[in-house]
Amino acid sequence: MRVDRGRLNWGVFFIVLGAVPLAYHQGALSSSAIGEAWRLWPFILVGIGLGFVLSRTPAAFLGGLVVAATFGLVLGGVFAVGPNVGCGNGGNSPATVIRDGSFGGASTVSLHLRCGSATITTSADDQWHVNATNDGGNAALVNSDSTSLEINSSGDRGGWTDRGRDDWQVALPRSSKVSLSSTLDVGDARYRLSQANLSSAAFTLNLGSLHVDLTDASLGNLTVSTNLGSAWVELGGSSDLSGDLKTSLGSLEVCAPPELGLQITSTGSLSSNDFSGIGMSQVGGVWQTSNYATAAHKANLTVNTSLGSLKLHPAGGCK
Repeated sequence: MRVDRGRLNWGVFFIVLGAVPLAYHQGALSSSAIGEAWRLWPFILVGIGLGFVLSRTPAAFLGGLVVAATFGLVLGGVFAVGPNVGCGNGGNSPATVIRDGSFGGASTVSLHLRCGSATITTSADDQWHVNATNDGGNAALVNSDSTSLEINSSGDRGGWTDRGRDDWQVALPRSSKVSLSSTLDVGDARYRLSQANLSSAAFTLNLGSLHVDLTDASLGNLTVSTNLGSAWVELGGSSDLSGDLKTSLGSLEVCAPPELGLQITSTGSLSSNDFSGIGMSQVGGVWQTSNYATAAHKANLTVNTSLGSLKLHPAGGCK
């Protein structure tokens, strides 16, 4: 009997998709256990690899089954616990941390948010400000001195628990030169870095969405890495920039002002980009805008997309 692989994969996907919420509501799975499901996303790549390796053998169907089961498990977790996937449940008295301070010179800022939302802006009063709330009663961990600020979700130490969702409002001083590092695991973050003075900025996104507005910020080096997420990055044109952009099983949109000269070195597998469609041309193996040689400021970007897509200057702009 010949088995239709497509129907088999869809069948496994829907079985797992329905089984996870059923097990959760019957008490067989806890919300914290389901919250870990998103971490299994690398099995999707494993399944694709198995499909290639076993493509000419009777076991070729195994790769598709691994991919289907993993997608079903991750999405089933989302359906089971909704927006709290990976976050556990709130319901306790909210915990709020309010802190302010200032830097004595060049400084480092590190943010690690697990489950929730964050808005990061800049302040004109030469101080940094933190207002962090967790609806499960688990206060954020804030550490600072004259040259550093570190904010972590309380669940970063000790693993995932039923810890609720975070809501962070953070403002960074425009007057201080800052090296910024941000990691977001399951959630949504908005960076509106008006007039920020950044020596470097690194953003890591795991399952969620990220919007970074650098239109009038000063920045030397940019790193963006997304896994199972969507990221939007708006570049400025007032300084030279080097960048390393990576996306796996996700999408990345990049907007840049017309006066900024762009050079992009692109690699990736099973991915797509739209460079030629917006008038860029290949020169010596890299993509360049027509004004790259004469632009007052240039951005040299290395882009790697794996099972994802990169759009430069998408219609309607980065939203």
